[in-house]
Amino acid sequence: MSSRKKRKIYGGISIFFAASVISLAAMFAPFAKAEAAYSWKDITIPGGNVRESRISSDGSKLIVLQEGATFNDRKLLVSTDGGATWSSSTAPEGAMKLLTNTDGSKLVVKGKYGQNNIHVSTDGGNSWTTPAAPVESDAGLRMSPDGSTLTKCRYGGPLFVSRDNGQAWEQKGNECPNAVFNNGKMIYMDQYDDLVKQSTDYGVTWEVIKDGAADEASFSTNGSGIFNGTKLSVDGGRSWNSVSSMPGQSSDNGPEHLGVSDDGKRLFATFEPRGSSPTWRPVNTSVDGGKTWQDWGNDIFEGGSISMTADGSKIFAVADNNIYRLGTLQLPQTKTFDVGTKPAPANTDNAVAKSTIAAKSLRCYDIVASSVKPLSADGITPTEARVKILGGLSFNINCTQASASSDITVSLAGQYDISKVRVYKKDSATANLQDITSQAVIKNETIAGKSVTTVSYKAVDGANNDDDHTANSVITDPVYFGVVNDPASPATPAGAASNPAGITPKGGKSGGLANTGASVWAIGGLAIVAIAGGIVLKRYI
Repeated sequence: MSSRKKRKIYGGISIFFAASVISLAAMFAPFAKAEAAYSWKDITIPGGNVRESRISSDGSKLIVLQEGATFNDRKLLVSTDGGATWSSSTAPEGAMKLLTNTDGSKLVVKGKYGQNNIHVSTDGGNSWTTPAAPVESDAGLRMSPDGSTLTKCRYGGPLFVSRDNGQAWEQKGNECPNAVFNNGKMIYMDQYDDLVKQSTDYGVTWEVIKDGAADEASFSTNGSGIFNGTKLSVDGGRSWNSVSSMPGQSSDNGPEHLGVSDDGKRLFATFEPRGSSPTWRPVNTSVDGGKTWQDWGNDIFEGGSISMTADGSKIFAVADNNIYRLGTLQLPQTKTFDVGTKPAPANTDNAVAKSTIAAKSLRCYDIVASSVKPLSADGITPTEARVKILGGLSFNINCTQASASSDITVSLAGQYDISKVRVYKKDSATANLQDITSQAVIKNETIAGKSVTTVSYKAVDGANNDDDHTANSVITDPVYFGVVNDPASPATPAGAASNPAGITPKGGKSGGLANTGASVWAIGGLAIVAIAGGIVLKRYI
């Protein structure tokens, strides 16, 4: 059993500060949750009996090493259309350990058990050569992503390296790498001495790049991402950060197969039963570097093999319980609308009338053009004194699923002191005006060469900020914008038709908060927590 499987995590935290952190986390929950997720589709593999499977690093091919009627009977199945159709060819007898290069054109397998050879194909499995190998068949075999380098060794060495498809082998150092990359780079996780070592000369010399982080791990194709089930490195093992607990992890099971994308943002983990009541679990996936995790569904993953593309956009899972699936990352879609194409009523400032709306979501991004309306500031009474209402916007967003959410960004046609910008929601049924400034992210940005103030917030179908309060796959969103009146420093923002009650422009006096992009209320909340914490500590010191 690996050290990863035996690891126990201990820690403690003050109850007061834990409660404070939880409160702040809840405050920012709409912005912390990763909405992107993998959608899985069932794959039919003719004949089943999958021995090993791979998806090429570029995602162009699904490759399956299949066991036939007898143990040593092997076939190679290849799909170039996401598993819809497959080509079949004879694979080397008793082939084990399927390796592929970036585009799946080069394949390498171990020879039949007990034979000191490997099998190499440079044409996607149509033909094979069988060069002799310097170490018996059950020794470790690895290949660089570009297919230029092969290594074979046992734990403790010696290391043999081939750069001509296995025809000739050179003996290098005594470290047996966990991963081999392009241009002579290798990484070795020394679990005995708890070290991470790196070689850049094909294993001749090694340097220690990290003390105390060694463990079994999965590696990205570029060597930057390393994931061991509890910690993640995005700089080749030099520094590490803990990931959040996975839903599949418990005392009865632990991480088995792992994967990490080149940028370290997309991860997966499968789980092997352990303990007295072992249970299989679904695949867990993350799209934000392990901050949040999701099950792939309700179907469990019993052993088998699983692999990911270099960019993490696809995952090919082949389980021993004959569940074969391809997961595709569903990225949020964005739709924008130019409000300036709509006629604006009187008393609507140009900053609002000539704004743009952007909706970003997996399921709620379709802004209904006919629904977009600039709104007059007439009759709108702000909840805070000295606030000038600029006007508002009303629009509907169609969703593909009820109760889904959308990240909305309004780009005002002018740039303001963001500490003085206010955001309101008006309930059409009650006529109540609610200040949601603390729930918004307000920034000053340059977009398409224009200086603008952007206001971003989350709207949820059926929630309080959905005007119809019904989870009906439509978000109805009337929103108003205002600025704090400061007579001492009047100015007109770029793009505004008139001075909206003395707005301080970008660069004006604002107490140092004008361009932080943070909510004043959120910063105030942090200050309160810090002060309260100091009082508690002082009391007990």
